[in-house]
Amino acid sequence: MKTSGGIGTSRVEAFSDGVLAIIITLLVLEIKIPELHDPTSLEEALRALFHLMPRFIGFLLSFAFVAVFWINHHRFFTLVPRVDWALLWLNNLLLLFLCFIPFPTGFIGENPRNPIALILFAFAFMSAGIVFNCMWRYAHRNGLVSEQVPDELIHKAIRRGLIGPVLYFLGGMMSFVLPVLSWILYGVVPILYGMPQRFVSKED
Repeated sequence: MKTSGGIGTSRVEAFSDGVLAIIITLLVLEIKIPELHDPTSLEEALRALFHLMPRFIGFLLSFAFVAVFWINHHRFFTLVPRVDWALLWLNNLLLLFLCFIPFPTGFIGENPRNPIALILFAFAFMSAGIVFNCMWRYAHRNGLVSEQVPDELIHKAIRRGLIGPVLYFLGGMMSFVLPVLSWILYGVVPILYGMPQRFVSKED
């Protein structure tokens, strides 16, 4: 659907939804089924599952973050009814960083205390958060946000969007000192952004 000052968002949303669905599917593929020397051994099976715990936790963190990202991405395009070429490419840049997520997720699952693995994990999510924040700023600055959306709501979304990147940056830095704190900070972000926010639809 054409709109003044840009083009409709339906194809952008459909493409983004498809990419995010694939990303979430790829996350679980990083958890490999353990090979047991004795297929009937209860002790060996439990020990193998215990060793997979970092992978399960990494999967849950990444799944939660991508799911929350999908919710906020959907919310963004409910409040932004049109796009231009620059916003299209910002959205593609966002998808680029999100597509990278399965790699650091598998990396920290295999090396849960390694600073490089934890920093790489933080980099992927921090970069995605920064780009998403840039999308908000660009849409607001270029008049792509629905006229029914108050400026206060936009400024709140922009400010709130900086919290995640800051926490991921701190988590990455803490990986050299206390890796467990990095994991805790990473877990706070999807909880924070998963909280319901004030919502305004295109039809309001």
